[in-house]
Amino acid sequence: MKRIIALFSLIIFAASSLNAAQPALDILNESAAGLSFQADIPAAQPPLTYRIFEIPESDMAGEALFTYLHEATDPATREPYSYSAARKFMYSKGDNTGCNGKPGIITFYSQVCVNGSSDNGNDYPERGDINSDGVVDSFINAEHIWPQGYFDSKLPMVADLHHLAPTFVTPNGRRGNLKFAKVASFVYKTSAGSKLGNEGFEPADAVKGNVARAVMYFIVRYHDKSIRQGMDYNSFWTKNVPMLMDWNRQDPPDAAERRRNDLIEDFQGNRNPFIDNPELAERIGELVFKSH
Repeated sequence: MKRIIALFSLIIFAASSLNAAQPALDILNESAAGLSFQADIPAAQPPLTYRIFEIPESDMAGEALFTYLHEATDPATREPYSYSAARKFMYSKGDNTGCNGKPGIITFYSQVCVNGSSDNGNDYPERGDINSDGVVDSFINAEHIWPQGYFDSKLPMVADLHHLAPTFVTPNGRRGNLKFAKVASFVYKTSAGSKLGNEGFEPADAVKGNVARAVMYFIVRYHDKSIRQGMDYNSFWTKNVPMLMDWNRQDPPDAAERRRNDLIEDFQGNRNPFIDNPELAERIGELVFKSH
């Protein structure tokens, strides 16, 4: 926050300095009227704008902060878009960070590279059992971190990229609509460490924070929608809040997650504030999260 305030102060100072220098430059231009020399005055530039979430009051916390973020994450200027369009964007741009020196996707639960630049998940086959789960998958699917069955696959939730992720079809299916959990004994596992057990589904350490921030975003944005259909909400969300907050601390946003946040904002008009500032989760607090 201090860096942003300092940057805006610098912009204001620069603009003031330019105005102060204007009379002297006018005189210089008049004196050189018979010459080819002309002093060009740079056009005033608009202040830089930042969509990184800034909280208007440094002590805003709890329910007030939760409510603020609910309103601030509303993409009011977003053009309507479809789930199909969101998937195409995810495969070809949002999650196509490149790997092995070529365009490609790092699959979410497996953390392995599949090269390609297509906007169709069918064009990203697993070439051999590269995630060591015993299955060779023929395509990449779109994982809904908050299972779409719990909100009847309705828009805008079904197409909100802040809780979508590209996954091979097998780990996507094994997770299904299960809650996230710490798994002690697994019946299915990828080489990255994502695993299925009696407790639920545990994502790989590399994406535990991503999962937590996606779910926190989903609650903040859609808590007032019908997102609890046919589920044990207490087990899926309320009891899991402490674990998810731990995952948010243990696995902070990396460059790829921040890049993705920027690209999603360009596409759908809003950001995930917990990627911009993971400490917002602490300021909201467990009790407030659990109350929603």
